[in-house]
Amino acid sequence: MEAMLLCAGEVGYRRVSVEQVCQRYGGYRAHFYRYFRSKGDCFLAAYEWKANELADRAISLLEGKGPVNRRVDRALESVADFAARETVLARAIFVEIHMVGREGSLKRQAVIERLSRALDATCRGTAQQPTPPPLTGEFLVSAIDQAVSNAILAGRSQDFREAVPELSLLVCRAYAL
Repeated sequence: MEAMLLCAGEVGYRRVSVEQVCQRYGGYRAHFYRYFRSKGDCFLAAYEWKANELADRAISLLEGKGPVNRRVDRALESVADFAARETVLARAIFVEIHMVGREGSLKRQAVIERLSRALDATCRGTAQQPTPPPLTGEFLVSAIDQAVSNAILAGRSQDFREAVPELSLLVCRAYAL
């Protein structure tokens, strides 16, 4: 599955072929089709695996110990590390998922909702002021997603790291932390 994400991250989901994926992992088309019905089916499974792995890491950092603002920093820094270290995989996860259609949108939305719930759970109980509206977590996670995507599309995924302090401040201010 990682071969699919790497190929899609390199050439784009629409241009990647099953043959390229098979060459990447050293397998055969028959083997590929034993597990997946199509290129899209493989990409969606790979996206779900890798995006949820990234989300699990961020959520565990949000749920960790220490001041909330520091936990938010660490979660954002983990995403920045991934985007800078695994640029091709990050492109597949943050950018190419938009090319897969409705099923891709649904998988992406499920990850955003998981992260939104975790952010809300982390920040809501500690807010000093009245709590923000219910969609605050989803708005913030979507803004973070967009910032990562923009950095990747600009070919400067490491730039997202520079945005981390401002994004962290945005989250903390939204929850009055």
